Amino acid sequence: MAWFWQREKTPELEVLEKEVLESSEDFSKGLCKKLKHLDFAYSWELSQKLLPQIDKTKARSLVRLLFTEKIKNIEELLGEKAEIKHAIFCLEYLPTRASVEALVQLLSHLDETIQLLAAGALKNHTPRIVVPALVEKLLSGEVPPARAGEVLMQMGYLAQESLLEAYGKAEPLVKAQILELLTIMEYPKCQPLLPLALQEEEPELKKAALDAVGVFVCRDLWSEVATCLADGAWPVRVKALEVLTRLKTQEALERVRPCLEDEDPWVRKEAAACLAVLEKE
Repeated sequence: MAWFWQREKTPELEVLEKEVLESSEDFSKGLCKKLKHLDFAYSWELSQKLLPQIDKTKARSLVRLLFTEKIKNIEELLGEKAEIKHAIFCLEYLPTRASVEALVQLLSHLDETIQLLAAGALKNHTPRIVVPALVEKLLSGEVPPARAGEVLMQMGYLAQESLLEAYGKAEPLVKAQILELLTIMEYPKCQPLLPLALQEEEPELKKAALDAVGVFVCRDLWSEVATCLADGAWPVRVKALEVLTRLKTQEALERVRPCLEDEDPWVRKEAAACLAVLEKE
């Protein structure tokens, strides 16, 4: 791609820069025609020069005029270190499935800065396109859950419903990630998933279910929570005690007392704190 960077800037490009800067966000028909007829090299050069100088509304109009028919050219620059950040800025303003899919792929980039930029760009795209693409990658484990979750939490009801629907198709570890997201979103429709999740073998899923019980204060599930006190993983036992403390269910007293003799010191400490609360009720 280096061939066009050596071009000397033409007087016409200087004139276009001036016209764009002086124009309102609704470019004139004449200016639109000129911009649409630029080749990709000049379009890229012009956008690099202008985007830092104009507001987001005008930037969106400019990028769409320059690159709506040239998205593949932008995608080719995503592998070039010097151009990737600007490419992400441009893809943010191009509301197409191709743009979204390219940004979703960047959530797995080795550079965390690139991941963050891609996530930020995705948040400005329509949920109708973003949510299906992200949920699919989450189910297949192709994107980091933290980055996918960061975007999905900005996508509202469609993301919540899509995650709820995807839960049944997911592997246990991905179920844990989905349940964690739904809990953070405080989406009450996930509550019917909790009784079975509390019985799963996967510790992360069990902990996610316990967190949800605590957040939604599901007192009717205190017995299922107490059953987790016998789990082989001490973090699960600690989490179960924390939740029982929050639920303040006196019926759990006799299930908690044996934990004072637990082999793990954190479990013993949490059991003492839990009993102190339950005995006051």
